[in-house]
Amino acid sequence: MDKKYHHGDLKIQLIKSGLQMIQEDGINRLSLRRLAQMCNVSEAAPYSHFKNKEELLVAIQEYVTEQLSKCLKDAYENTEHSNSPIAILNMGKAYVQFFIKYPEYYSFLFTQPHLKIDLCMGNESNAFEPFQYYKEKTYLVYRSEGFSEERIKYGIIAMWAKVHGLASIASMQGIKKDFEWEEVLDKILVE
Repeated sequence: MDKKYHHGDLKIQLIKSGLQMIQEDGINRLSLRRLAQMCNVSEAAPYSHFKNKEELLVAIQEYVTEQLSKCLKDAYENTEHSNSPIAILNMGKAYVQFFIKYPEYYSFLFTQPHLKIDLCMGNESNAFEPFQYYKEKTYLVYRSEGFSEERIKYGIIAMWAKVHGLASIASMQGIKKDFEWEEVLDKILVE
């Protein structure tokens, strides 16, 4: 059971503050002691949730992964006809918009050594859950459209590469652009 503090759920606050600290100072400067100071709690308080920095990093990765998974599921399930290509487009847009909103999540998540992305058509049990969900739903849509197994496989990879690349660009600092991502995502992702 997570302990509650006067300012809310300390575990989630530590995770979010840890992400902020990593973004500002780098992963090597992350420490539970500094995190306690940042969250205005005793130096011992973070240790009631995490044994060490490595356990905190795993918790941060799990948190970001859960948030991204929820975002993709919401996009898919809120599409009027979830078995249509529009559902795939909506998941792609949601993926990019998620990392536009939380660019520090992108830079953190895709530098973690424990992250596994399974590009095979099977389901590896400990692979990156957002991609597994995307792959499963995209497969169903492409199959209903009558695509061959080979076209489905490479279509899934191509679409993921496109949205992942756009998310990477959109989450970078120093990008000069004369448009808003939300205004052009439909055009870019459909092409």
